Amino acid sequence: MKSRKVVQRAVVAALLVWCFGLKAQSWAMDWHEYKARFISQDGRVIDFQQRSISHSEGQAYGMLLALFNGDKAGFEKIWAWTRANLQMRKGDRLFCWSWGKRPNGQWQVIDYNDASDGDILIGWALYLAWKKWNKAEFRQEAMEIVSSIRKELLLYKNGNYLLLPGYFGFAKRDGLTMNPSYFILSAFHDFGALDRPAFWAKVESSARSLLKRFLLGKWALPPDWITVREGEAGIEPDSRGVSFGYDAWRTFLYAAWAREPCLKRGFEKLYQFFQKNGYLPRKVQMTSGWVSLEPAPAGSYACLGAYARFLGKRDCAQRLFQMADRKMAREGENYFSASLYLLAKSVSMP
Repeated sequence: MKSRKVVQRAVVAALLVWCFGLKAQSWAMDWHEYKARFISQDGRVIDFQQRSISHSEGQAYGMLLALFNGDKAGFEKIWAWTRANLQMRKGDRLFCWSWGKRPNGQWQVIDYNDASDGDILIGWALYLAWKKWNKAEFRQEAMEIVSSIRKELLLYKNGNYLLLPGYFGFAKRDGLTMNPSYFILSAFHDFGALDRPAFWAKVESSARSLLKRFLLGKWALPPDWITVREGEAGIEPDSRGVSFGYDAWRTFLYAAWAREPCLKRGFEKLYQFFQKNGYLPRKVQMTSGWVSLEPAPAGSYACLGAYARFLGKRDCAQRLFQMADRKMAREGENYFSASLYLLAKSVSMP
């Protein structure tokens, strides 16, 4: 009798392992799992891979995901934490870039400089929340943020508006450092409904124009970071030593949202590589053409899948999202990849 019970328990255990194995293969993550894994009870989005700190961009991702999933209570909780802990800069309504554990053991702001993608995405999330839930406070708060972005983060040079990646440290004598993945075109378009429509139309137009000029090398991809200088022909990008990788994957998601076709050639190059080699590279060096052997994370596959979906390439999109699903099920506590994965897969698109 005892041996029979042992066998029965072994069979049950094997069945449980088999069932959970199937679950891991067929299901990667949804909004509820994301909340349980990455968002604290008080609304802080946690980056476990960087000493459990929080970023303005992470709070923005959480707000957008709550919005896209119709979770008003979750949205308000994340926004309340963000406003109370990151909107602490004097003289503007922008957000401190990072919050975490200081050397003295206290958990507070650890970098008071802002990151403009976080500012933009938070302001945009509030605008979209006002449109969805008709709460007047969201519109007022969005207007204040958008006004600060206009005043503090945009420079006018040679007929274009140039977006500073942050208030401090990016405009130097030898040029301006820019990040193309901060060109969130849909947000620029919508900001015109809150603050100076003609101005934001020009910002959106400038960003689309610059994004096309920043597609470099035979891969025709935007770099993570690039330096631009004023020359005889206007703004000239310095493409030495730049690479496409961690930051720049997001440009495909944001371009898909804004229906911007200029990344089509870069998409085709990446997808051809994927078909031939069975993976997407984490990084591509633009000038030498060097490609990493390390595969990109799930969020990168999902961003490219979103762009394939925009281009009407359904088979490509399906294959990329299937690969994203399989990788997401194994990535554990990679908040950044999980955020991009869910944003790219969201049913309710902006």
